[in-house]
Amino acid sequence: MNYEGILEFKGTWRNYQARVLEHADRYMADGKIHIVAAPGSGKTTLGIELIRRMNGKALILAPSITIREQWIARIEEAFLCEGVQGEDFLSQNLKQPKAITVATYQALHSAMTRFQGMQEDAGEESGTGTDECLTENETEEVDYSGFDLVAAMKEAGIEVLCLDECHHLRSEWWKALEEFKKQVDNLKIIALTATPPYDSTPAMWTRYMNMCGEIDEEITIPELVKEGSLCPHQDYVYFNYPTKEEEQEVRRFQERSKAMTEKLMQDTQFFTYVRSHKGLSGQLSDDLLLDNPAYLASLLIYLQSKNVAFPSRLQRLLGAKKLPSMNVQWMERLLQGFLYDDVDSYLCDKVYRELLIADLKSSGLIEKKKVVMTKSAAVEKMLTNSLGKCNSIRDIVFHEYETSGQNLRLLVLTDYIRKEYEKAIGNTEYDVNSLGVLPFFEMLRRENEKKNKQIRFGVLCGTIVIIPAEAKEALEQEIGTSGKVTFSRIGNLPETDYLKVTAVGNAHFLTGAVTNVFSKGYMQVLVGTKSLLGEGWDSPCINSLILASFVGSFMLSNQMRGRAIRVMKEQPEKTSNIWHLVCLRPWDEVLKADDNQISEDYSMLERRMEHFLGLHYTENTIENGIKRLSIIKTPFNKTNIDRINRQMLKMSGQRDTLKKRWDSALAIYDKMDIVDETEVKDKFVTSVVFWDAILTMILSAILFLIGAIGAGVVAGASRNGHLAGICYFFIVVGLTGIMIRFPKIFMLWSPLKRLKAFGNGIRKALEEQQLLEETHCKVVAESPGPDNHIIYLSGGSGRDKALFAQCVNEFFDVIDNQRYILVKKKGRKGLNGFYAIPNCFSKKKEDAECFAKCMHPYIGGYDCVYTRNEKGRELLLEGRVKALANREERCISHKKVKGALE
Repeated sequence: MNYEGILEFKGTWRNYQARVLEHADRYMADGKIHIVAAPGSGKTTLGIELIRRMNGKALILAPSITIREQWIARIEEAFLCEGVQGEDFLSQNLKQPKAITVATYQALHSAMTRFQGMQEDAGEESGTGTDECLTENETEEVDYSGFDLVAAMKEAGIEVLCLDECHHLRSEWWKALEEFKKQVDNLKIIALTATPPYDSTPAMWTRYMNMCGEIDEEITIPELVKEGSLCPHQDYVYFNYPTKEEEQEVRRFQERSKAMTEKLMQDTQFFTYVRSHKGLSGQLSDDLLLDNPAYLASLLIYLQSKNVAFPSRLQRLLGAKKLPSMNVQWMERLLQGFLYDDVDSYLCDKVYRELLIADLKSSGLIEKKKVVMTKSAAVEKMLTNSLGKCNSIRDIVFHEYETSGQNLRLLVLTDYIRKEYEKAIGNTEYDVNSLGVLPFFEMLRRENEKKNKQIRFGVLCGTIVIIPAEAKEALEQEIGTSGKVTFSRIGNLPETDYLKVTAVGNAHFLTGAVTNVFSKGYMQVLVGTKSLLGEGWDSPCINSLILASFVGSFMLSNQMRGRAIRVMKEQPEKTSNIWHLVCLRPWDEVLKADDNQISEDYSMLERRMEHFLGLHYTENTIENGIKRLSIIKTPFNKTNIDRINRQMLKMSGQRDTLKKRWDSALAIYDKMDIVDETEVKDKFVTSVVFWDAILTMILSAILFLIGAIGAGVVAGASRNGHLAGICYFFIVVGLTGIMIRFPKIFMLWSPLKRLKAFGNGIRKALEEQQLLEETHCKVVAESPGPDNHIIYLSGGSGRDKALFAQCVNEFFDVIDNQRYILVKKKGRKGLNGFYAIPNCFSKKKEDAECFAKCMHPYIGGYDCVYTRNEKGRELLLEGRVKALANREERCISHKKVKGALE
């Protein structure tokens, strides 16, 4: 297929796009080109140009119908030559392939399985509940019965397969894609993504790499801001506490858990079955028992609470002189094993177990085969969806309008539509305190009326659209002849205020038309669902985004964030604010809890921030992690939370300063490298090998002096050749020791140099185990402060950098229940007597010993200890007490942008 005269790019390539295209032939040497680029970087344009240059018929697979249609629109707008009709070369139907066919992954799966019926495009994160107002998904009627997709693609001569965001697929879609690729052999692969699954399991990463190939080029958000392809932006967080009703629900859950624990402590059948555990009669190995020491402890604690004797060896195995009393936490661990994880170890009647499961379920204490008596997913979900967030949204919207006025283009993205609230619009008898598109719209509309402000609101969802009445004519002009709509009254509002818009027939044209009306300023605030507007939808005018969608996934949160950070030609000074809503557990409860978890919502925020590179709140540096949001500090009591929220609002209004600070931070980054830095405190860096080298050098010097003095005495007093030979031997040994040890002392004289040496040991171990994708990387260690050091891998792939940072983190991590640890061989095992062997070396004994061997030249004499036996367990517990990492905060890892001169 020759695209000459059919496709030709009409624009100008950005620097990073030109760089990718310049190296494309080299990248395609393995038949695959894999590009990672942030939302807004022009991935689609790059993909089309790569297809054009390959001169082969192509199948493009997209994650949704909206994105599928954007591919077609982009080809027609930016590539199709004058006089060429798109329908002659472009298709969105797998049954009618053309030069370029664009389909969804769901359509591929449907065709491979010859499905007939309504095809729903819902990705991995969509809701699975039956509540129709939870999410909305695009649907199409399809009939692939009797259709052979593989034969059709072979007959059409498809040579290129372009994968857009292929990693976040349902399992069955993955299987269909893999089977299709296997049957249609010799396909050239173009893989494009904004979100590689760096945080996935090794198996999932391998599967992804096998499909897409190694990452050839990564284009980051800081590079795009510097290039002018994305606007300066900042993440802000607005906190709330649960409502009184939500706090009462938490207390009710705690009371149910306590009542169930007391009930089971009185249950004689349960007592009989627990006593039958095989571990109590020596039928299970220490290895198995210590694989989950907390579970073994729960078993012994239960028996102790029932005043029943058990083998004292088991308590020694745990290394515990005294066992605590039975409580809800220990009962939860015991029941998890008894009911699910360790069923075969008990002689228990099946009917009893099923009745107990039913009893726990009825009390809301089992969720998806997991006993939940201390922290319920349902309760955490209730807090994540706290109604207190309604007030947060109200505060943010009206503050943003105060600072931006009619120039505000704010998007609220949420998970639910809540169509049942349509009747509440304009009817103050109804309460609208709920999370959803329509409740948000009505809450804000009422508050606007109350405050007598001039904000105009809109709603854009697949099933409902609301616009201000004055925008009617503008919308009709935008629609033109592309479709037909009707206007009607919404709720109890007069038609002179707001209108409901309904499409006649296919409604796909309506999204773009409403978006253009929003862009022109007929609305300052638009409320919509993440399923329609969160991925692929484009509206560069957005300058403020409220993420009222509570999804922790890197992929979806990254895509949603991408809605707000596009540049707008008409507003070159544009900046964007991205708001995250977080509900916190009451601070006194956090302090009393065993896990000290602030809230699941806060943990989700931490996970999100791990994947976003952005501007530090006070320093002109670009990095990831929640620590860059430096005004977020404990304690999270109500007084401090109010102060943090006020600071967030104040900072969000300083848009001019934000742009200047981005410019200042990016000024030094001529050539950017994103590194995974791990910060390690000075005292964590063991000096064992350094003092070993000093000691050896002192001994060598003593030998040299003895030899030199002896040789002088012998030479002056006698001619005894045998004695002189011994003296000269001392001199040679002493000099050799000094020559060998002096370079090592120089290499290890400072904690920074020792830390780098440790890093080299870890890198060497990773290379020996063939865990690095690229071996031309080097370890870099730096000191940003007198007592702190950072270490990272420079060069190498993104996966290599992340794996190295993970290994450094795990090496310095708290001694907890690792399978293998390093224990100092001789002398007093003080604060630096114990280190953890990283997880990727802990699967097999040989791997752990390989790691210990690679580290020996850098850390000195440490034994590789297996902790799943009595002796190893004893050393593990000693390490828990003595290791410095167990006494202080572990080292901190984060990504940071490094310039060529740094």
